[in-house]
Amino acid sequence: MEYLTPDEIKANKQGLQGKFKLKEAQHPGTIKGRSAGIFFGAVNDKNAKILDFGVGSGAFLKSIHEQGYQNLYGCDIDNYLATEVKPMVKEFQTFDASFGKFPWPDQSFDVVTAWEVFEHLENPHQALREVNRILKANGLLVISLPNIFHIVSRLIFLKRGLFPRWNETNNHISMFPHGIFEKTFLKYFNLEKEGYVFSKVNLPLISSIKWLPENQWFGNWVYYVLKKK
Repeated sequence: MEYLTPDEIKANKQGLQGKFKLKEAQHPGTIKGRSAGIFFGAVNDKNAKILDFGVGSGAFLKSIHEQGYQNLYGCDIDNYLATEVKPMVKEFQTFDASFGKFPWPDQSFDVVTAWEVFEHLENPHQALREVNRILKANGLLVISLPNIFHIVSRLIFLKRGLFPRWNETNNHISMFPHGIFEKTFLKYFNLEKEGYVFSKVNLPLISSIKWLPENQWFGNWVYYVLKKK
C-alpha cells in the first residue's frame, strides 16, 4: 500500500477497509498470525486491562478473547473493526496517535500491544510517550516491526542505499535501528524479550532452503516485549 497522510487515510476509509480481513490477518505467514502466541508468552493474567493500538480488523483481540481475555480496548486512526469483533471490545476510540493525546487517563492499562504500527506513524515518538503515560507501573508494551536487520535489507542497502521494507511503494516511514530504538523505546522501558518470526529470503539459492532460523538475519519481523520503568 502506498504512503498516505492521515487526512488521505481518513478520506480512503472504504478502500482501506478491505485490507483488514480477519482470516488474512490470522495467516501464520504474517506477524499477526503469530501475535497471539507472542502475547500469551508475555501476559498470563486474563484479567489484565489490554489496549490494542492500531487494532485494524480486530483479529488479534478476537484471538485472545477466545482464550478468555475479556478486558479489551482498541484504538486506530479510523474504525476498521469487523462486525463480529465489536461486542468483544469494551471501548474503541479513533484519533491520530502521531499528534494527539490518547483519550485515556494516566496509568489506565496493564498492557498495550502494537502489531506493525510504529513504522507507519509520522510521529512515533509522540505515540510512544503517550503509551508510556497510559501504562500502569511495570506495565507491558508488546510491539512488532519489520525487521530492518534482515540479511536482504543489509545487502540491498549496501548496494542501493535503500531499505526494501521502506521503499516508495509502501507506507512504512519510520524505522528503528539499534541506536534509535535504544534512545527512544529504552528511555521509558526495559527490554524483557526480543524475537524474530517468519523466516524467508528472496535470494537465489537461499530462497530454496525450506527451513531458516528465526533470527535477525532471516526473520521478516522483530517483536519486543518491553516493561515500563
